[in-house]
Order: sequence, then structure tokens, then C-alpha cells
Amino acid sequence: MNVLKKVSTVFVGTIVSTMMSATLVLPAMASDADRQALLTRLDGLTTLEADFSQEVTDMNGELVQQLHGHMALARPNLLHWQTDAPDETLMVADGQNLWYYNPFVEQVTVYAQAEAVAQSPLLLLLDGDSQAWADYEVKAEANSFALQPLPSADSTQSLQLVFSEKGEQAKLQRIILDDGQGQISTIELENVQLNRALNRDLFKFEVPEGIDVDDQR
Repeated sequence: MNVLKKVSTVFVGTIVSTMMSATLVLPAMASDADRQALLTRLDGLTTLEADFSQEVTDMNGELVQQLHGHMALARPNLLHWQTDAPDETLMVADGQNLWYYNPFVEQVTVYAQAEAVAQSPLLLLLDGDSQAWADYEVKAEANSFALQPLPSADSTQSLQLVFSEKGEQAKLQRIILDDGQGQISTIELENVQLNRALNRDLFKFEVPEGIDVDDQR
């Protein structure tokens, strides 16, 4: 799914050995600290609802698609992501399954949600306890967090999350998703509402009559 060296040194002298070990350990410690800083921000988030605009560019930076839509998430595992016509699609994560519906081709594809999380870092926003977090290196800079897949990760996708200024409660403003093949999606969130009660019907999907089902579970 698209809806993600070992270094050995021998040297005589304990001081140099210690310095080399520190060079290897400190970046990992920094990544762990940055990951925890991001998880701390997300911990205060129970629900998020927003409109969004999305631009997709190719490897040459050329604009190939513009989208608008609406999204809602309820942690730990619910997501509703809908794009408007003429490129209408709907993605719903209900906690067990991930549904991707494309009315134009009259088809819905369904995945096991746990497997989908391993393929897409975007779904990590839903669950701070997911083991898939271990597949990504997290780097923080100001209010921006970059998630890069490790070589052992199933996904090649990387993700950048940009939050509002410090002092505001985990207000996500921008999502940048790199598919690892040169295509970049930049998603700007607008009218962001945090921690409000959401209609749970947003996170349910019923297959419309006459629609083909591609079951990938």
C-alpha cells in the first residue's frame, strides 16, 4: 500500500574508543528524545477536525494535483479523510480496518489497519503506542518534526509535521508526505478544531450497493 550500516572501529586507547562510542550513541539518544517530544504533543490530542488543501508535486517540483477536503481523527485509532469532487475519495479507519473508497472507479479497497500503519507514517498520528514508531527516526526542529523510515522499515515514505507556535495545544498546521519516489504531498490544515466530541458515524463505513470490494486483509 501507498491511501511507507554498521560501523566498527579498532583503535588502541580507551579514550578514542569512548569518543567513537559516543559518536554512535548520541544520535540515537537524540532521536529518542525527539520522538518522545512529538509523542508528548500528541498525547494531549484526543480529537482533531479540520478542512485541508493539498498540493502534490512530482520529482521535478511540478504541480500534478490539487485537492481540497475534510478530515477528522479520534485517537487512538479512528480516521476520516475525504477529498472533494472532482477528485472525490474517502478513507476511513475504524480501528480494525482501513477502507479506501473511490466512487469514480466504483470500488472500495479494504486493508487490515494494523498492516496499513506499517506502510504509512501518516497513520502513526492515530496511535502513540504503535510498534511501527520504532521503524522511524524522529528529528525535531522548532515546531517541526521529521519522521524518516529506517532501512529496516516496510515503508519508504517519510513525514513532516508542523505545529503552531509553542503554547498552543498541539495544533497541527501542515503535513508533508514524501512517498520515497519523488512525489511530495503538502497538506495545509484550516479551521482546526481540537478535542471536541465528534460524530462516531464519521468512522464507520458501509459499502454502497453495487460497489466492488477489493479485500486486501
